[in-house]
Amino acid sequence: MRALFAKGADSSVLKFLDARTKLAVTLVVAILTVACSGVISQIVIFASTLVYALYLKRPGLLAVLYGLMAVMMAIAALFGLLLEEWLPAMGGITLRALFVPFMRGLSMMNVVMVLAMTTRVEDLLATLERIRLPFCIFLPTAVMLRFIPTFTNDIRQVWETLRIRGWPVGPVMMTCRPLLCARLILAPILFRALKSSETLGVASELKGLGTTKRTMRTDGRTMKTIDARVLSFLFVFTVLTVLAEIFLRHIWAAKITMMH
Repeated sequence: MRALFAKGADSSVLKFLDARTKLAVTLVVAILTVACSGVISQIVIFASTLVYALYLKRPGLLAVLYGLMAVMMAIAALFGLLLEEWLPAMGGITLRALFVPFMRGLSMMNVVMVLAMTTRVEDLLATLERIRLPFCIFLPTAVMLRFIPTFTNDIRQVWETLRIRGWPVGPVMMTCRPLLCARLILAPILFRALKSSETLGVASELKGLGTTKRTMRTDGRTMKTIDARVLSFLFVFTVLTVLAEIFLRHIWAAKITMMH
């Protein structure tokens, strides 16, 4: 079966990583992003995951995702300022308060994108089932990871359909006629997303997820030298992040205090 998002993934060295290695990276990053609250440690996590994502060799897609995150950050900052203006008692919106959560989101986006776009469905499902996860966790996880490239493809098809029909969809039209663009773009994407999620759920069940007898191959790929290198880097990355959280946690707060 093809990779979850084959375009561009074939030229990346990350496709040779075992699914267990990529799941381990995702799990460790998820734990560290939640456990660490210092700005320096979050910067270490983000920088490491960004290097990891750049090996995917999809700079265009990465730029689009970071652009969307920047828009979300701007909207969150705007509403935070408005809330502080209207309700002073709920103030306290600081740069650090907004910076750390979005750094966590960016770091997780980097590792999840690599996992979803370079992992074969068979390898992913086999690895998840070997972990003996409960069915209520196993099925949503598999569908969620498979949904990412499917949803991206749905957006591309809707966009191409509108252009074929002669709609000049672009920044100018989105600025001048936002309601029309929302009707033309969001409604088809919503219905396609609902259909895709239902189809993926049924497909996962047909593969034997949750049954006592598997209906798919269980022989996954063996660990290679590149997996050992990535796991070694993961260990060093974890140590550096923990040290940054312990010894450099209050540097950012001290600088802000001095500025005020």
